[in-house]
Amino acid sequence: MPSRRPRSADRARPALSGLELEVMLVVWELGDCTSGDVILAFRKRRALAASTLRNVLAKLRTKGYLKPVPTIGRGFLLRATVQRQAVAHSTLKTLLASLFQGSPQQAIASLLDASSITDEELDELRKMIVARKSRGESR
Repeated sequence: MPSRRPRSADRARPALSGLELEVMLVVWELGDCTSGDVILAFRKRRALAASTLRNVLAKLRTKGYLKPVPTIGRGFLLRATVQRQAVAHSTLKTLLASLFQGSPQQAIASLLDASSITDEELDELRKMIVARKSRGESR
C-alpha cells in the first residue's frame, strides 16, 4: 500500500513572527473577517501601513494560518485555520525548550519572580496543581 502524503494540516506550520502573531490576535478576536476589517482593528492598536498588513496576511495564508472563505459577494473572508490555544501551546513549548532548558519549574519560578501575582492568583495556581496531582497526570 503506498504511503499517503501528509496533508497540510498534518505538517507543522512555520513559527509566527512577532508581527504575524499580533495580526493573528486580531483575526482570532474578529473571527471570519476581511483584510479591511483586520487593518481597521489592528490600527486601533498600532499604526502600520495597510500594504504592510496585507503582506502579513498573505504570508499568514502561505504559512497555513489563514484560509480564504468565499462569500456570496465579491471577495472573500479570512478564517484562522489554527486555534489561538494551539499556537499558545506550541509557542510556550518552544520558549520552555529554548529559554528554560525544558524545565517547567524554571519557567514558573521565573514568572513568580518577575510578575506581580496576587494572592488570589497564587491560590488558583495552587488549586490547579492539587487538581493535576489528584488526577495522577505527573510525568
